[in-house]
Amino acid sequence: MKKKYYVVISNDDGIRSSGLKAVYEAIKPIADIVVSAPDSQRSGAAHSISCLNPIKVRQIPYGGSKAYAVAGTPADCAKLALLKFVKRKPDLLISGINHGPNISQFILYSGTVGAAAEAAILGIPALAFSIDNYEPEDFSFAINYIRQIALKVLEGRIKMKKYTMLNINFPGKKSGKIKGVKILPKGLHEYGEKYIKKAERNKRTVYYWHIIGKKTKRKKHLTDSDGVEAGFITVTPLDFDLNNNEAMAQLDPGSFAVLSS
Repeated sequence: MKKKYYVVISNDDGIRSSGLKAVYEAIKPIADIVVSAPDSQRSGAAHSISCLNPIKVRQIPYGGSKAYAVAGTPADCAKLALLKFVKRKPDLLISGINHGPNISQFILYSGTVGAAAEAAILGIPALAFSIDNYEPEDFSFAINYIRQIALKVLEGRIKMKKYTMLNINFPGKKSGKIKGVKILPKGLHEYGEKYIKKAERNKRTVYYWHIIGKKTKRKKHLTDSDGVEAGFITVTPLDFDLNNNEAMAQLDPGSFAVLSS
């Protein structure tokens, strides 16, 4: 008898988010699941972890699966699940569905990507799912996509290099309006950003809002943000070997020598 798949799911919007529930509904028919997610909203936590304080964890009911509400970052959630909560090495970690896209420069700040990155670094295949809608009302169209993509990864029909993950973004459209799938690189600085003053308590204390501006316009779909904006599901492989091997080969140790005074 074939052993049932074993999958960890996480996110950054919190354990009660509807996006996490959609992932759970997609994966429940094909795998045993461990849920490990923040106990509250942790968007923008990137790949940060809790270093100086203990992390409070509560085990809670979640559709018949073991689930942990973690008072920490998404990376904490993934790391705890993979090193402590699971009974054996998982076959896959899925993070999401994030409420809002994780594309372009914002991938660096994404807690959704941060949770998946933690699995990738530990050598476990990882998928991060997001949707280009900050207040999505219906995830039903995404459930079948997630189940089929996860199955293809689990069965080896989608090949993934070790220590990598796939960052997948759904357009904020109904299923009938999705144009297809594009494999695209992440953009660099595709969106303008600025800070505006929100309030001023006194001369030394000021509050600012971070504002995301307009996207760089292109006729061709060159990056993930182009594809999502045009109505495509975008898939971007991310590699966490941060070494710049080309620069390493070019640098001369002698250039860094410091002359004694």
